[in-house]
Amino acid sequence: MYRKFKVVPVFVLLVAAVLIFSSGVQAGVVPSERIDVPRPQENLILAKDASPAEQEATLALWTRDAIGAAQPLPFPEVAEEAPAGEPAGAPEAVAGGLPDPGADLAAQSQYPEDWQLLAEAVETLPLSPEGPEGTAGVFTGYRGNYFSQMHLYFPWKAIGRLTFSTPSGPASCSASVASPNNIIVTAAHCVYNTSTNQWYSNWAFSPAWRNGSAPYGVFPWTNARVLTTWVNAGGTVRRYDVALIKLGNNSSGNSVTYYTGYLGRSWNYGYIQNLHAIGYPSNIDSGLYQYICTAETFNGGTDVLGMGCSMTYGSSGGPWIKNYAPYTAGAVNYVNAVVSGGTPGTNTFYGPRFSSDNIVILCNPNPWGC
Repeated sequence: MYRKFKVVPVFVLLVAAVLIFSSGVQAGVVPSERIDVPRPQENLILAKDASPAEQEATLALWTRDAIGAAQPLPFPEVAEEAPAGEPAGAPEAVAGGLPDPGADLAAQSQYPEDWQLLAEAVETLPLSPEGPEGTAGVFTGYRGNYFSQMHLYFPWKAIGRLTFSTPSGPASCSASVASPNNIIVTAAHCVYNTSTNQWYSNWAFSPAWRNGSAPYGVFPWTNARVLTTWVNAGGTVRRYDVALIKLGNNSSGNSVTYYTGYLGRSWNYGYIQNLHAIGYPSNIDSGLYQYICTAETFNGGTDVLGMGCSMTYGSSGGPWIKNYAPYTAGAVNYVNAVVSGGTPGTNTFYGPRFSSDNIVILCNPNPWGC
C-alpha cells in the first residue's frame, strides 16, 4: 500500500511536467494573471495579452489630459550589488530603422491639435553641462525634445511616455521603440508589481510626447512580457528589470513604427561604455520633455550598469543608447540598457545591461518576437 501511494504521485508529476514543457516552455511563455507559488529561477517569460475590448478601452482612457496627469512611478527599492567579473557572451547588435518618409505630414492632418501644441515654446539648443563625462555622480545633462532641432527627429521621436493604471492611480514611465514589429522596451517594474504579484494594466505609449502633445497619437498595448526571474526574485534583481510591450495601432489605424521608425538593440557589451540615457523625469521640467544624460558607465553588479545622471521618477524604462548619433538611423542608436532606478539625490542611477539572459530571452520569436 505504501509503495502504491509513493509511485502514483511521482507518475502524475512526471506527466504534468511533460505537458507543461510541451505547451508553455516550448512557446517560451508562461501565461498567467498572477503567480501565487514561487517558481524555479528559470529563464522563462511571463506574458499577458490584451483583448480587442481592452485595447479599445485603453485608447479611450488615455486622452492628452489623462496622459499629462499620470504620476511618475517611483524607482523600486533594490540593494546595490558589488562589481561583477567580466561579462559572458559575444557582443551582438541589431540595427534600427527610419519611419515612413510621409508619416509627419500624415500625422499633422490626423492630430492637428497636438501638432499645434507641439510648435509652442520651441527654443534652440544650448548645451547645459553639469559635469564632464566620468563615473558615478558625474555626467553631462541637457534637455532633449524641448528644442526644435530634436522634437521631430530620430532617434528622439522613437522615445516616448508610457502610461498605465496601478492600484494607486494612473502612472507614467518612459519607453522606446526597439523593434520593427511595433515593440517597445521599458523597465519590468513599470509592467509587473512584484509587491502584490500582479500586473499593472492599460499600458499606452505616446511617442515623442512633448509639452502635453502626442503628435503621433497614442498606441495601446496588445501584449506585455517580463522575465519570470524578475517576478520570482520579488523585483530585487536589477539585471532582470526589463520588459517588452507589443503595441496595436493608433486611432488613425497606423502602427508606431510608421511614424517613429525604431532604435537598434545591442547586448553582451562591457560594463565601461559611453552611453546616452533619455527619459521623461518628473524632477526636470515636470516630465513634459525628454531629458538626456551622457556619461561613462561603470560596473554596478552582475549585468548591471551604473551611470551618473540626475533624472529621477518617470525616467524608469528610458533607453540607454550606445553609438548615439542624432538624425541618423541604421547601425547606430542601439538600446543597450534601460533605466531601473537609484537613490534620488545621488546623481547616479542603474540599469540592466542587455545580455543573453534578459533582452535576448524576451525577444524570443515565440509567440511573437523582436
